[in-house]
Amino acid sequence: MTNTTRRSFLALATVALAGSSVAGCSIIGGAGEALTDDTESTETVAPLDKSRTLVAYFSLPETDDPNGMSEDESNSTHVVDGKVLGNTQYVAQIIGERTGAEVFRIETAEELPLDHGTLEDLALEQQETDARPKLKALIPNLDDYDTVFIGYPIWWYDLPMPMYTFLEQHDFSGKNIILFSTHGGSRLSGTVDTITGTLSDANVIGNALTISRDDMDSAEGEVADWLDRLGQ
Repeated sequence: MTNTTRRSFLALATVALAGSSVAGCSIIGGAGEALTDDTESTETVAPLDKSRTLVAYFSLPETDDPNGMSEDESNSTHVVDGKVLGNTQYVAQIIGERTGAEVFRIETAEELPLDHGTLEDLALEQQETDARPKLKALIPNLDDYDTVFIGYPIWWYDLPMPMYTFLEQHDFSGKNIILFSTHGGSRLSGTVDTITGTLSDANVIGNALTISRDDMDSAEGEVADWLDRLGQ
């Protein structure tokens, strides 16, 4: 997609948002159209055995410098003790701390650009070509886990394409899968159904968590409430 076409798309997205409570036009870490296909669920899981539980997440901080961040970079990050964390990374760390689970970061073999606009263009190109970016590593000991929390940001109203690689290259058969995401207005954007369809032999819990980029300061409380609802 050319830059002109991308700008036109973003302009249309902004027009579609007029009059709503969602603000901004950035597709990665920014606001998207408020989708209504996410269903509420009160599904719970048995108490977790922390030694058999893993938190796997995909997240990009977009910058490692907490000073002088652009608005887009600030929207996609959370600074903790002077360290810049991606929003999803921050939520994953909270879940890991509260559950005692091990945490695994999903990374691509090729480093992704930190520049927001360049990353946005690449993410769209990967989506349009249905790409499966190669991952830096797979979970080495997946058989050791019964429950896997899987976290991701929403990019262009969908999973980032590296997440499709991750889901397709692991065998989650028989495992409990608990989903969480961060977003800029598009909430879960239908990704629970997407993942449920992809992991048809796993038990994907419908009670997924999604946290807005505007609510990162209250993320600890939101995670705690969600884990309570899950029965943890």
